[in-house]
Amino acid sequence: MEELFAGDCELPRVSTEAAEAYARESDKLLEQVQGKLAAHPEIRGLTGRGPVEMMQKNLQDHPKIMSLVFKFNSCEFLVRTIAWEYSSCHSRGFSYDFFPLKFAAWEAAIQSGIQEPVWAAELLAVYRWLARHHEDLVSLSRAGADFSASASGETDELLRIFLAQLLKGDCQGGIDLAEQSIRSADDLRCFYLKVIWPALVRIGYLWEQNQVSIAEEHVATAIVGRVMASLYPKISLSEVTRGEVVVSSGPNELHEVGARMLADFLEMDGWDVSYLGANGSALKLINLLKERQPFMVALSVATVFTLEKARQMISLIREDPHTKDIKIMVGGIAFSGLPQLWQEIGADGFGADAESAVSLCSQWWTARSAAPC
Repeated sequence: MEELFAGDCELPRVSTEAAEAYARESDKLLEQVQGKLAAHPEIRGLTGRGPVEMMQKNLQDHPKIMSLVFKFNSCEFLVRTIAWEYSSCHSRGFSYDFFPLKFAAWEAAIQSGIQEPVWAAELLAVYRWLARHHEDLVSLSRAGADFSASASGETDELLRIFLAQLLKGDCQGGIDLAEQSIRSADDLRCFYLKVIWPALVRIGYLWEQNQVSIAEEHVATAIVGRVMASLYPKISLSEVTRGEVVVSSGPNELHEVGARMLADFLEMDGWDVSYLGANGSALKLINLLKERQPFMVALSVATVFTLEKARQMISLIREDPHTKDIKIMVGGIAFSGLPQLWQEIGADGFGADAESAVSLCSQWWTARSAAPC
């Protein structure tokens, strides 16, 4: 990124007060932006003449992204997320020229809607940074995702077959492939990490490029869920030799495959696992943690839009005297490429994948067991 951005990778910093003002006024700011863009004479051409709802969804998501950017002051987070937005929208007919127009509309809204001049200046500096690097963001979006199976030989062939089955909606074929390929716990871990996960990453990228529909993506995810369910009897035979852990997707997070995969890996490693699934409720999670007093809770966050909810949930766990000492791990695609983001939201650690998450949990357990009473 240093080379592409000619060394201008330092994002103008935004104070906590300015970030809070933006979040507080975001609905009013969004209303101004929507009105300004709707009245622009060329807006239909810039958005590919697609459904108006597509542009509205893009505009509604924007303040959620920027609120996180201002909170974390992360250039990497901003660049990765906005470049993804460029790529996803462009594949659906948007002109790249839509984005400078959108940034300018947000600038105008901030100038009139944020009353404190110092706060407005801090926010505007970030939007002007985006406008200045528009062409760099276009270049990044055109480069596409760095998808790699990170496997070779037989596993690579399994990935190609499994991906084709997901895209065809062949559930039984996926189940049969898994059954035929897995003979041991190591085989199962490999199938999860080298076949299931990269196949879903690839399908997500195909959706981003408008090569598969959201319905096809949902079918693929549902098939993966059924494949994993068919494999669970191989996992449930694992002996419990360690403590209890709770695994859940974050609040408002509808993606659960990553959390489910981690739950299975932890169970194979001898943990007593309570798996809560998608869209975890903060209140229900807190009550469960109070009741069960597990060693660790793991939260999976796949989309950046749910990071703030995850941060709030972690704060609730920390603030409650009955749960404050429980270890908290986070993971998921929302953290990809941002190695320090887990610290920003208050977690004790981060698992890049199910295997590394289990390793970290094991390290914590060993450290606690070795500590003097």
